[in-house]
Amino acid sequence: MGGRIMSSSACTCAACRAAAGTPQPVANRPGLPSIASRSGTHGDFLGAMVASLSSADRHALQGLRTRDADDPSIALLDAFAVTCDILTFYTERLANEAYLGTAIERASLQELGALVAYRLGRGAAAETVLAFSLERPPDPRPAGMDDPGVVPPAVPQHLDLSAGLRVMSVPGPGEHPQTFETVEAIDARPEWNALPVVRTAPWPVDPTPTDAWIEGIGHAIARGDVILITGGDTTTEWDIRTLTAVEPDAAAGRTRLEWAEPIGAAVPPFLPIADLELHVFRKRLAVFGHNAPLWRTMSDDYQNAYEADSADDAEWPDFDAVSVSGSTTTVAVDGGHGDIVSGRWLVLDSAATNGRYRVTARREESHAEFGISGTVTRLTLSGPTSTAFGTPRQVKVLAVPERLDLAEVPDDSLLTGSTLVVDGDASGMAPGRTIVLAGTDAAGAPVAETIVVDSVTAAIGGRTTIELVTAPEHPPTRATAIVFGNVARATHGETVSQLLGSGDARVPFPAFRLAQGPLAFVPAEGPRGVASTLEVRVDDVRWTEVPTTAIAGPHDRVYATRDEPDGGLAVVFGDGTHGARPSSGSNNVRARYRVGVGAAGNVARDALSQAIDRPLGLKGVTNPTPATGGDDPEDGGHARRAIPIPVRTLGRAVSLRDYADFALAYTGIGTADAVVLPVRGEPVIVVTVADDLGDAPPQSTVDRLVGELRRQGDPRVRVDVVPCRTARFRLALKVATDPDRERERVLADVEAALRAAYAAPARTLGGAVYASEVVATAASVVGVVGVDLDRLYRGVPFPPRRERLVAAPATMATPAALGAELLSLSPDPLDWLQELT
Repeated sequence: MGGRIMSSSACTCAACRAAAGTPQPVANRPGLPSIASRSGTHGDFLGAMVASLSSADRHALQGLRTRDADDPSIALLDAFAVTCDILTFYTERLANEAYLGTAIERASLQELGALVAYRLGRGAAAETVLAFSLERPPDPRPAGMDDPGVVPPAVPQHLDLSAGLRVMSVPGPGEHPQTFETVEAIDARPEWNALPVVRTAPWPVDPTPTDAWIEGIGHAIARGDVILITGGDTTTEWDIRTLTAVEPDAAAGRTRLEWAEPIGAAVPPFLPIADLELHVFRKRLAVFGHNAPLWRTMSDDYQNAYEADSADDAEWPDFDAVSVSGSTTTVAVDGGHGDIVSGRWLVLDSAATNGRYRVTARREESHAEFGISGTVTRLTLSGPTSTAFGTPRQVKVLAVPERLDLAEVPDDSLLTGSTLVVDGDASGMAPGRTIVLAGTDAAGAPVAETIVVDSVTAAIGGRTTIELVTAPEHPPTRATAIVFGNVARATHGETVSQLLGSGDARVPFPAFRLAQGPLAFVPAEGPRGVASTLEVRVDDVRWTEVPTTAIAGPHDRVYATRDEPDGGLAVVFGDGTHGARPSSGSNNVRARYRVGVGAAGNVARDALSQAIDRPLGLKGVTNPTPATGGDDPEDGGHARRAIPIPVRTLGRAVSLRDYADFALAYTGIGTADAVVLPVRGEPVIVVTVADDLGDAPPQSTVDRLVGELRRQGDPRVRVDVVPCRTARFRLALKVATDPDRERERVLADVEAALRAAYAAPARTLGGAVYASEVVATAASVVGVVGVDLDRLYRGVPFPPRRERLVAAPATMATPAALGAELLSLSPDPLDWLQELT
């Protein structure tokens, strides 16, 4: 709230002000954004002095008749008026800078905040993870490559990437390159560059499959061929299917086989089948007698002479396709077939039944029966002893099987669960290692997130099983999933070293200014959520940074930092009583710190691709996840809301408002709101937060804030922090403009005013939008003489105009709470903004 300077009311016209003289009375009503405290302006002072020349009590001036501006006397008065104007202008500015509600200078806000031990937030450095790609060691060089200067440098089998490696972004239009540095050392290996997640699953995935994949292409398999799905000799489960489609996949080196009736829909078989095998029959043969003449067409003499016990009118006597004797089954296949060999599978198939057999013996011979003669291949089979196959006309023999190598089935499901199977050797990864799982989700949107390795199973068959600490929150599809194993955390900024100067033990509170800035503050646990990267050493001994040296002892090696009016930073030591003085020496005070902070570091994924430091073996680098958490230094609007917080909270969270205030002072949080919601019969404090742009903060910021609230609040009170829900509204309006002003300019100013007033950063959580406020905002634009609000709605435009749009508060949902809505104007074009006719 701005200050109030009150006096009696008076007429403020120019004539009356000149007559009344100066200083003029000053009045300020409550709630104004600035204080008006000038006792006059140049015109007021000059008019008052010129008017006083004619005063009756100034007899010495009665001879001065001229009032021309070029007269030396009047010019002298004008000079005095200019001086008074300047003095009153700066007096008014000083009055405004003395109050929190009206101060606009950062230095003023810093001083006002210091009165309550509040320090303006100095921003935060963005953080991300970098995925490194290493050169693979070359094949052994050929003989004769040992000549000097010919042998290439040996690429290491693995690389120890130390902390501090610098990577620069490739800026887009209107952007500047940003430098990041790694903050951890990792053991990197070429085989961990990009490990594809296994994109297939063992067949069958479906319990009643209608297709299968086999390795390779060009198997001379066509539609109409018959395949056998079977196990070993010990299983009775098997099935045959006729192929309806054959689709080779040359890129993957496999072929898809498809059939109509699902396996498992009939008896036999039942899946799964032990020792599953897949065969295609290369021959479909007939049993001897399939082309025998009809029995009824034979003469009576022939029928009477045919050796048979009995015969009917339909078929030949004993006209059976399969003969069974004990456990032996015999079938005579029409023709000679040398490619039917012992030990191979064979299927007898008829309309009544079918059977799977092993060929145990074969013999080719001539055979005469049923009025025909010819060569047959007599097969002895082991298998079922069924005799229900019927006549030779009803049976087909499926023979000469060729085994096909089953391939795994393409699996495009989501990677749910905490187990990853990757193609490649990742057995050297230690538990606790951070990796990145990247790909696209079911909707095709890119996703990437860091996950932590719990355990790794040794590579088997070229594959490694990785167990994760937690399942991915945004799982990609298996067909697109890639694991980046050479991953290191990095933060925005570049490390610089500076020689601060020479210590002098005679000087109390010596100060040294940092030459470069802004100083980088990285995300960390703490009440403000950030930690300084500044490291100061005196005589090579590291000193500790403290908020103030006032409570330090005379021998404590501590220092404090001071914000300079121009935005710089100074290092301040103690005076020997409150903190030790640095020892005298030549250039013995040194500093090491990071430079770089702010929202500019929130670069997009894959923007960090230029390695500044490139050790031997490093091939490339990128950031598979966007950089998040970068926050600009605290601005005046946020500071005015946050500076009173330490007085209210006293560094702890007790009341409901304390929780919201504590979150508001946390770096990266632009607005916050707290409510109590019942969860399974217990009250839970739910804090909704949004960043400075009105968007949901990064999850890492939310997680740190939750921990800090639990440490600073009542340990027996349950608290949860949730991001805000973004909600948009739309509107349409007509405005009447001043005919003397440019219409297009006025309309553009109206839209700009609406977007500024209803942009997400200007809104509050759960705040409603009123039609009267929208009309008032548009009417306040210079050149607008009338406003007609036609539409105000969210969602579909029905009804066309609402008097109030309500933002939803925080509420409970399954399985967690939902944050309050932040209702703001849609960034899409207005439905219409037209001249009112």
